[in-house]
Amino acid sequence: MLHSCGLADEGASTRVPVRTARVRVIEGIPRLVVNDQPVPARIFWGAPGRGVVPAGPVGQEIKFEFTALEDGEGRATLHLRFGSLPGFIFLDSVRIVDTETGEKLFSCDFESDADFAANWSVWPPDERNTVGRVSWRSDAGKDGTGCLAVRLQEPRNGRWPDFHIYSRPTLPIVQGRHYRVSLWLKADLERKVIIAIYRPGNPFVFLGGPPGPFPSQVRLAAQAGVNLVSFPIPMPWPRPGEKPEWTAVDTVCREVLDSNPNALLIPRIPMDPPAWWIAAHPDHAMKWDQPGQDRVPASVASLLYREEAAARLRELVVHLEQVWGDHVAGYHPCGQNTGEWFYEDTWGTALSDYSPATAEAWQRWLKSKYATDEALQQAWDNRTVRLNSVDLPTPQRRRSQPSGLLHRPRSEQDLIDFAEFQQEVMAECVCHFARAVREASAGRKLVVFFYGYTFEFGAIRNGPATSGHYGLEKVLQSPDIDILCSPISYWDRGLGGSAPAMSAAESVMRAGKLWLFEDDTRTYLAKDSRFPGWIDGADTLADSQSLLLRNTAEVALRHFGTWWMDLGATGWFDDPQLWKVMRSLQPLDQAMLTRGPPFTPDVAAVVDEKSIMHAAFGSDAVTRPLIYEVRRPLGRMGTPYGQYLLSDVFKGNVSAKMLVFLAAWRLSKEERTQLRRATEGRLKVWCYAPGYLTGGEDPKTAMKELTGFEVEEVKDTKAWAEPTERGRKLGLSQGFGVKQEIRPLFAVTDANSDEVLATYPNGKAAVVLRRLPDGPSLFVGVPHLTSELLRLAARQAGVHLFTEEDANIYANGPFIALHAAHDGVLAIDVGTDTNVWDYVTGESLGKGPRLSLAMKKGETRILVCQERIVATATDGGGAEE
Repeated sequence: MLHSCGLADEGASTRVPVRTARVRVIEGIPRLVVNDQPVPARIFWGAPGRGVVPAGPVGQEIKFEFTALEDGEGRATLHLRFGSLPGFIFLDSVRIVDTETGEKLFSCDFESDADFAANWSVWPPDERNTVGRVSWRSDAGKDGTGCLAVRLQEPRNGRWPDFHIYSRPTLPIVQGRHYRVSLWLKADLERKVIIAIYRPGNPFVFLGGPPGPFPSQVRLAAQAGVNLVSFPIPMPWPRPGEKPEWTAVDTVCREVLDSNPNALLIPRIPMDPPAWWIAAHPDHAMKWDQPGQDRVPASVASLLYREEAAARLRELVVHLEQVWGDHVAGYHPCGQNTGEWFYEDTWGTALSDYSPATAEAWQRWLKSKYATDEALQQAWDNRTVRLNSVDLPTPQRRRSQPSGLLHRPRSEQDLIDFAEFQQEVMAECVCHFARAVREASAGRKLVVFFYGYTFEFGAIRNGPATSGHYGLEKVLQSPDIDILCSPISYWDRGLGGSAPAMSAAESVMRAGKLWLFEDDTRTYLAKDSRFPGWIDGADTLADSQSLLLRNTAEVALRHFGTWWMDLGATGWFDDPQLWKVMRSLQPLDQAMLTRGPPFTPDVAAVVDEKSIMHAAFGSDAVTRPLIYEVRRPLGRMGTPYGQYLLSDVFKGNVSAKMLVFLAAWRLSKEERTQLRRATEGRLKVWCYAPGYLTGGEDPKTAMKELTGFEVEEVKDTKAWAEPTERGRKLGLSQGFGVKQEIRPLFAVTDANSDEVLATYPNGKAAVVLRRLPDGPSLFVGVPHLTSELLRLAARQAGVHLFTEEDANIYANGPFIALHAAHDGVLAIDVGTDTNVWDYVTGESLGKGPRLSLAMKKGETRILVCQERIVATATDGGGAEE
């Protein structure tokens, strides 16, 4: 059925060229459409190149051959990486031979401790190397001779650097010639060693290595019906007067198609300029208030960078369309921190960007917003400032907390403005590059970007806005972007977790864009990995399958796209048993693709980007538990929830019975009125400081107008709530909040005893439930929520709860996906009295509405009500009955 769009099964004799690949809204749902046919947005992401060889307690000689992909220019180098697992590795008898001439290009037997210094180097060479030490051992090598001993240890800060050893860059590797590499390896624990030959540069150019797992995984994906393949390619960025070299780009595309001729390509494109460009344009490179950054990319505020990077991007897309266009589905430009378009080193302690290019952009931005000196001065509390001479806010000013954890308008408007400026600059850069791809591909191909981590960056110490990811609404207005994506959140993704989205994903979908999960789950094949999220991976095949089943069922029911990502490029998905999960879910994908209703959960978690601009340095004391960590109790409350921007609530795009306003701190009088009207009759959960931030209005009056509660600011008490007797009767059993004093903090002053569900340590009302003419309202003064409190609110709102205890639930149409948060018997209310089936096994579970299922923590089950759609994971197939 899928042959007509080039998505034929592996081995199909014909394929149709990719004429168009775009996202279209069909019956209210953004769909991936290839050659006018909707297809499941299921992708494999892998990286060609680096091969992996095993090492273990028994020493063995490793041999492999390769044909050089490019010329080493007389300076090629051999790299060995040993993974991120503490222990010892022993290396001996390293040889590189030209197989045609027999010439020995490299030989090292480590016969003395001088051999390493003469032939090898360690990276990192300085204090950044917190994990690796090398030494000479006289008797631990091949045949009891001398060898190199590498000792790896856990870093104190938990972050593994890219530790490796590499040979002197003198190898005379010639493009097209054939070489044999041999070496002896031993390790105290089973581990994987990554071996590759490179030509140094920015970036390093891969020349060859042992056969990698990339082709095998491309083939496994094809056998599971996944022909969309994403992968990194280099960005040719020649010096002025030079021509771009396309060999490396074409080599990667050819490797994918050699492995699966039906593959549809989505190359990931690095947008950072080469080192020579940064050296030539130092005023256009990022600058921090502290030294020590590992990478120095271009400033996204630089118009010169945007212009030249867009020109290189257009050239690359035009080349790919001319040479590989019949196979290309889309393009994914990447830049800044980990390629995800948040400011470099956002998770660190330093503040950016203090480059001259950013200072110039700041003045341009202020002029566009205020136009006159008088307007600027009035907005900035009548400070004497002029548009032509406004400096960037100093680091000291940006780390200040004059009004506590939320910046007040006027008195701290410079900080609020700078936060807004940082979002707009990043969003403009993303949209600029998106337009370049759209034009170069003649509007026919997908444009993919990382952006909009609305919930994830609540954990940033310097304040969420330092990421630059709160211009999502602006990005959603771009007609040049089809797909926005992020990894599955690194919070609560492990066994028993909910695998939440980083973004206001439902708002992305309602804007006509497809949200996509990058599923970089660490499978059992990557136990020695220390990539982000490694702690929450799986150590067994069964656990890996359960996590993948949970993740992929969730994206199916929320209509997201996904790619399974071999993050380490070492074969994380190189096992057909893992791909059986994807294959087993094909009937579910097809059902949701053809007749699945839009995802409209009864609970909405809402964040306002404008309010986030007010979050001060150190505001993670509030935003971490309230915006980042809150997804855990939301996921376990017993019913699905969606993630939205406040602007969608204003527009009437959110039909949920229960709205949880996590950040609605800055609202004008008109917006308060509009919000009350838009949510009439529904339960509102008002979190922390709703309506508090005003221009000239009294904050208490504004908060009363918005929430219906009289409040006062409280001091000298911790932001902790303990249930009252009334709260315990309604289901609250534990205290919650943060056990520290924060400013501001609010208590309700006009509540009666039946309304107060929890109090602060000083006895004042912290959590209050009240029925108002426009619907029930729950005021939660502490910056935290629990699954108990959310279930309590859901009952008041008339929300159907599938469980009355903690469990991760995703549901849409006849499907209910369960992921157990703990061991035990889970009581399920499916909400219908029809027959219920286990989707994976085909087992009849009885008749609803109430069932009991014995489940272990981390186990995933998919239930089908009304219809029997069964896919057995054992045979890798699927059948719809």
